[in-house]
Parts: sequence; structure tokens; C-alpha cells
Amino acid sequence: MDDLFWLTSLLLVVAVLLRSEFFFYLLYVVIGLQVLTRLWLRRIATRLSWRRELLPAAFPGEPLTVTLEVTNQSLLPLPWLALHESIPPALHTPPMVREVFSLGAGEQRILRYTLVGRQRGYYRLGPLTLSTGDVLGLRERTIVAPATDALTIYPKLLPLHELGLPATLPYGTLAAQQRLFSDPARPAGVRPYQPADGVRRIDWKSSAHSGTPLVRSYQPAIAMETLIALAFSREEFGKLFAYDLMERALVAAASIAGHLSAQGQPVGLCSTGTDPASGVAPAVPVGNGRAHLIEVLGALGRLEIAQAGSLITTLPRATAQLGWGSTLVVITGQRGSELVAALLPLRRRGLNIALVLSEPTPEDLALPRAHGISAYALWRDGRPTTAVGAGFTPIPTPPQPPPQ
Repeated sequence: MDDLFWLTSLLLVVAVLLRSEFFFYLLYVVIGLQVLTRLWLRRIATRLSWRRELLPAAFPGEPLTVTLEVTNQSLLPLPWLALHESIPPALHTPPMVREVFSLGAGEQRILRYTLVGRQRGYYRLGPLTLSTGDVLGLRERTIVAPATDALTIYPKLLPLHELGLPATLPYGTLAAQQRLFSDPARPAGVRPYQPADGVRRIDWKSSAHSGTPLVRSYQPAIAMETLIALAFSREEFGKLFAYDLMERALVAAASIAGHLSAQGQPVGLCSTGTDPASGVAPAVPVGNGRAHLIEVLGALGRLEIAQAGSLITTLPRATAQLGWGSTLVVITGQRGSELVAALLPLRRRGLNIALVLSEPTPEDLALPRAHGISAYALWRDGRPTTAVGAGFTPIPTPPQPPPQ
């Protein structure tokens, strides 16, 4: 545009000095083109709309299609439009989408690209940059759309044995300690007849339809709830702080939640990390069902490491609504007498406590076990565990023979 300014000034000077109609004509043409392109681009820019469509969340490795709709709502054609979409590198390689195309009056263009989340997290797509101009290249205009569309990648769900955790942790219902009574007001379908069932429980219509005796089943009137408390601050891991270790703890929390949900057990979540969507620590109340599990996984997928925070101050408030016999699963890198002292009042309230420590020493496990708290080890490499005494300790790796 600077060159065009100097060209206009030169034509004006020459036209005035020579008083030539030809140079005045050229001057009018150049000025008219500038005015026309300015009005043209201003009109099109105000009538250019775009929309991005995508699912709000996905599991790791799951392909996710993103649709971009760009519409020219003006009655004027758009000679060219350059689209540049910025994408987080963890979702797409290369971390950008570039397209150049033209749009006629009232025309719409739909672009699609695929994202694959390789790492759990909370991502924002964009900014989306749209650049356009006239055919002669006299003027260009750039529109930057802010990054408003968010995507959550859920954490991985692993079998408990891959995490080095035993399947005998006190998760959910403990039938030997608390009997669950059926509530006739909460039917849960039918099941095959067993000799221990009374005749009054037989569903005669369903039995006649299937040809086999069926009895009515009901949801329990008392359900053992489980709250997963995940430490996710630098303060709680101290010298053990390492990104992969804390991610291992988060995957353990997600896997335990998935394990409980698959068994129909109510589960909730609290943490000392930060949810970037809300700016505060997540607190998902206890509930069950697939929709509730997705809410828990979404909170874990978005979770970010906090600089400070401690479950010691969080647990009394987070467990206030838990009833007698509920389970509290504490996953932390914090250890010592202060943590055990904070858990003992909760145990005296009737809560079943499972303490999962990251990279513990034998002394770290012995202290809570001495006070009747079940303690377990969570290793970065997922080493298996074996039962010893009141808890579990890692199986030592046998020495390798020297090379021949």
C-alpha cells in the first residue's frame, strides 16, 4: 500500500504539472480502485462467518473429525481466502491446517480434518486466521477468530494388575461387613431363578415368555460409596516430583473409577490439582452410571498440576457427605505421620481407607499399616505386588545371571 500511495502522489504531481487529461484519468482510476477495494473488503469482512464443529472429548488414540464451515453471506464474491487453523502439537502433526480457496456470493465451504489425541489433557483449538484481499493485490485484510472451542482427552484406563495394584483392594461394597438389602421400589429387571429365592419373587409373565423361571431383582437399598482423592500438586510429591510419576497416579485414579463403574458402584472424585475449565480444584460428587463416569474422566483429563495444596486440608470437607462403610481411596506422593494422623479420624468415622503411595519405601508402608490403614504401592514402572502382612509390597526382581 505504501507503493500505491507514492504512485498516487506521483500521478497527482505529474497531472498537475503537465495538465494532462491522460494522467488525470490514470489518477482517477488508481484512486477509484483503492476506494472500491476498501469498500469491497469491508463489506465482505462483515458478512463472512465461520463455525467449528467437534465432539467435546475423546479417548487417547481415538480419531476425531473436526468440521470447519466458512460462509460468504455477502452478495459480492470473494476472490481468494487463505485459512490457517492452529492446532496443539499433541493433537495433530503438523500443528496447523492451511487452505486457500475462493467463495462466490452466498457460497459455503466445508473443510474437514482429523485429530488424534496422543496425550490426555485440555486443549483449545485455534486461533483460526482468515486472510483475504482483492484480485489485484491492492489491499488485504486478516480476521483472527479467538480459540474458543475446547477438547478434552480422557486419561487411559488400565487393568489394575497393569498398575501393580491388587484386585483385592477394599473398593466399593464389602458384603462381609455390610449386608445390602433389596428395595422393592427400585426394580432392576429379572434374573434366573435360584433355589434360595422365594416363590413370591418369581415374575410369572417373564417366566412364561422365556420358558424358564425368572425372578424379579431390585437395586440395593444401601450402596457403599467410594471417593477417590488424588493428590496432584508439587507440594504433595516433593522430592519425588516427576511428570510421569504424577501421570501414573492420575491413570490409577481413572482406572479405579472405571473398575468401580463397571461393577455398578457409586464413585466420586476430589483432587488438589486445578481444572482449567473452571479454574478451581475438581470435586465430582459420588454417583454411578456411564454418564457420571464420563464426568469423572473429564475432570481427570483436564486436570493440571497445582503448585501448592494438600489432601490433608481437603479430605475433611470432601468426605463430609460419605456415610458409614463408604470407601476412601487416597492416591498421593505424600507420606509420614501427618498424613496418617489426618486419615485416622476418617477411619474412626467408619470409612474404609485405601492409601496408595507413589514410590514408597518399606517404612512409608509400615506406618499406616501399624494404625490399621491398608497401604499399597504405586510404582512408575507398574511392578506387580504380592500380599505381605496387612498390605502389599513389590515383588523383588530376581538377579540376572552374568553374560556368558
